[in-house]
Amino acid sequence: MTDHGQALTPGTKLHEFRIEKILGEGGFGLTYLAYDEHLEKQVAIKEYFPIDFSIRTEGNNVSPRTEHSKGDFKWGLKAFLGEARILAKFKHDNLVGIHRFFEINGTAYIVMEYVEGRTLS
Repeated sequence: MTDHGQALTPGTKLHEFRIEKILGEGGFGLTYLAYDEHLEKQVAIKEYFPIDFSIRTEGNNVSPRTEHSKGDFKWGLKAFLGEARILAKFKHDNLVGIHRFFEINGTAYIVMEYVEGRTLS
């Protein structure tokens, strides 16, 4: 993992979800442990945050790093939301359940069931 300087800080609120800590990162996003204040349980939240072509600005907003990367950013955001829609339709023991997804702060978030365990790496 790299520096998490661009990650949301613990305590940040996204609707009814309160960020607790970062769980990991990939090329297209950050994953957080969060607390759902409505359901009173922990969840995992995946944030669309492509490290190579996005940046976090004031108010936790996410935007393309450059004007040149704007098209890639928008394409990736659309694909991220499409993935959420597809995965939300499945219910299988080997897939983490998707609770909901939403757009806010110039980006998108997928709220998933939090499953404790070790990473594959």
